[in-house]
Amino acid sequence: MRSITFCVAVLLCLRAAASDSSAICELQDVPGNSNDWIVLQEMSQGCWTNFTSLDGKEVHIFKLLSSRGRHSMIQFNVTAANPSVVIFTSSSAYSVLLHDNPAVDIYVTNGTVMTFFQPTGGRQQKNVAPFANSDSELLKWAAETFGGVTSFTTAQDPETITFTGMKGTQRPSMCDLRPEIPENKQFIKLKPKDPPSAELKSCYTKNSGEPIHVINIPDDVKIRHVYVRFSSESKVVLRGPADTMWTILGNHDIKLLTNNRVMLKDMLLPSKNTISDDPREIRQKVLFYYNSTSITSYSEIRMNMSHIQLWILDSTSSSVPAEVQPTTQAPSSSWVPPLNMQLFSSPDYRSPLDLSSKVQSDKRVYAEITTESFGDFSLNIKVTSCLVRSTPVVRNMPFKEEVCYTDGCPKRLRFSFEMLQDLPSSSWNLECAVKLCYDSVKFCTNETQVKSTLQVKPYIPNQNPCVQFGLSAVLGIAFGGFLIGVLLTGALWFIKIRTGHPVALGMRSTAAELSVLSISGCPCGVTKRQPVPTHPSPSENSSANASIGSTQSTPTSSMA
Repeated sequence: MRSITFCVAVLLCLRAAASDSSAICELQDVPGNSNDWIVLQEMSQGCWTNFTSLDGKEVHIFKLLSSRGRHSMIQFNVTAANPSVVIFTSSSAYSVLLHDNPAVDIYVTNGTVMTFFQPTGGRQQKNVAPFANSDSELLKWAAETFGGVTSFTTAQDPETITFTGMKGTQRPSMCDLRPEIPENKQFIKLKPKDPPSAELKSCYTKNSGEPIHVINIPDDVKIRHVYVRFSSESKVVLRGPADTMWTILGNHDIKLLTNNRVMLKDMLLPSKNTISDDPREIRQKVLFYYNSTSITSYSEIRMNMSHIQLWILDSTSSSVPAEVQPTTQAPSSSWVPPLNMQLFSSPDYRSPLDLSSKVQSDKRVYAEITTESFGDFSLNIKVTSCLVRSTPVVRNMPFKEEVCYTDGCPKRLRFSFEMLQDLPSSSWNLECAVKLCYDSVKFCTNETQVKSTLQVKPYIPNQNPCVQFGLSAVLGIAFGGFLIGVLLTGALWFIKIRTGHPVALGMRSTAAELSVLSISGCPCGVTKRQPVPTHPSPSENSSANASIGSTQSTPTSSMA
């Protein structure tokens, strides 16, 4: 009876566990902090005005923040910028790959370590701005020096900063710092490095009732102010550390459960509940509070920014709201890395391949890609993919990295091609996608195509049907013949010992016969056969006659 009761209890527990697990979905990483139902954006201190100095110049301040080490690298493109003064400040060291513009003057605050490199190999003339203890102090100095400030931008882990050359709409005349989304500025295109995959995890479950969205910020995260937008009426759970402030934007009716202060329609709602950051306790509290059996979406945020903005969307939405999408397209960089690909016919890379000569398609071809150094540092070459064009066919070309033993390896990469046999044309165009990377700061440029041409002649296999024997085959055959001879001799000796009589086998020159190999049907082989004599030799005749005579004389003597 106890066993039956125990089994029933186990089944009830399993059923309850299955019911609990179906009430919430499994968390997954959100690449790029954006998907069909949630969008997470960083917010930082900044401002944007329509100021232009008396001499027609804009004044832009960039505060660079790095969370990935003391030294970082960025690309800064001002080729399309209006006449400007650009001021940099940072507590981290930066190497800047600069696409210059003579109409742009660059200032660096005292104490900021920043080295500029140009594709042309020249040095950028930079000016020194005084050290500032705070952002407001730097703003004050710029306003007093140049008459005002056009923009102040805080960039967290930027990869590229590109000026678009566009003028913004009517803006305030004073640059007052407040939380903003830098990507919304029209005059620059800011591309951050790929965010860590653990910054946002979320899951979504469709249900027929009113949607319930749960946002959880664990207690060990330093986010303190969250701006939230909803695309429809929803039941919402906003959970964060004790001093977190939530501001709900928009006019949708929201049913709210939270443990923090909330600003809703210009009303400050105090915190009244205590909610743990444990997902299991959150789920139980939510299902009980809303008298529901399922949760539409559950999200955990671990972005270490003081201010963020969230969009909670309907999963059926076909696109992200216009406010989230970039408003402008940055001009593409006009800089092309000076890359060169040289082909070789041997792995020692000493004899360059003559592009006018034809290479047999069963041979391997070796390539070497080189680039120039930029200033005092070298960029490593990384090949991401290769393809071959043989009109009208395009094929992926497999490649293998080769070991480099020469000086200058940090700016060279060697690889070899496995040639394809079925391409129709004899003229091949080899193309490889290449990135230039500065590994110490995990920086890579955009992909660049490097090309070379190769003339190919098809490989025609040998039609000769003859069997070709190597040295090992000949030695093996000779040794096999020797073993056969030894075995035959041993067998005959064994028979003679057992019977006392010699075996009447024609044992003539066996070794001589075995030494001649004949391959029938082979036009290349030479077959030699020894003639077989039809008459016995004189010695054989005499011995034979003597044997016959002795055999015939025996009966005569017995009769006598």
